Amino acid sequence: MTLQKRLYTLLEEPNSNRASYWFNIFIYALIIISIISLMLQSVESYNKEYHHIFMILNNTIMPFFIFEYILRLYASGALEIYRGFKGKLRYIFSPYALIDLIAIAPYILMGLSIDNSFVRALRLLRVFRLFRMRKYAHFLRTLREILRAKKEEFVVLFVYTLIILVTLAFVIYGIEHEAQPDVFSNIPQTLWWAVATLTTVGYGDMYPITAEGKFITAVISLLGIGFVAIPGGILASEFTERLQEQKERECKLHSCPKCCSQKIEVFQNPKVIVEGKEKNFNKLHNCNSCDFEWLE
Repeated sequence: MTLQKRLYTLLEEPNSNRASYWFNIFIYALIIISIISLMLQSVESYNKEYHHIFMILNNTIMPFFIFEYILRLYASGALEIYRGFKGKLRYIFSPYALIDLIAIAPYILMGLSIDNSFVRALRLLRVFRLFRMRKYAHFLRTLREILRAKKEEFVVLFVYTLIILVTLAFVIYGIEHEAQPDVFSNIPQTLWWAVATLTTVGYGDMYPITAEGKFITAVISLLGIGFVAIPGGILASEFTERLQEQKERECKLHSCPKCCSQKIEVFQNPKVIVEGKEKNFNKLHNCNSCDFEWLE
């Protein structure tokens, strides 16, 4: 195995061996420490008293992340798709590589004396590095598949919601403008009220005082509960269905096809009489729970 392939296994395949598993655990621990450090720096009293400690942590962890990014860029060449100049560009603009680059970019920019509030705010984006965890990756992949499969339903829901919001803005503006010209001063301003009401958030910065406006607000608030629940219901239903499908696939692969028990006894190279003739098979599986047998 080449050095490039070994590095790729270490960095990108945490379940391949113990070294890769613990290395990835170490990376996640550094990410969490880095995020906690940034959070504590936002507390003025902590930042004044422990500023030097935060700087030591930052100047230790971030160079390690930069070195790790370079190693990942080199190790990506283990895959045919990421070889050569075009392959490296393809890797750099892949989702996970972009997350890594965004995480280290603020540190590099600040090192080049490019330091402003926007650059400092970008440091918080390193939290997205946690999405490298395989469980998160599986979740995001499933979510992406669901959104792709149900895109028509979500588009229709979005269009209908937009129509309702605009209609509400016009209606309430017409009702409330004379009563509250400073609050419902124009339709775009009233659109903000419509969004807050339909989503049942109700910030309280804008509310009707006329009887008609109050009635419409009450009705829309009740309807809003249903509108907010629809996308969640679609996602929950799809997730449940896909989890069930995954469970069934795992059952077929690692369990008894009849009772799904994992108490399987395997006999290697069995000889079985089939139609009066002796035939060789690779494996004979016997379920100790239901005594079902199958050949491979």
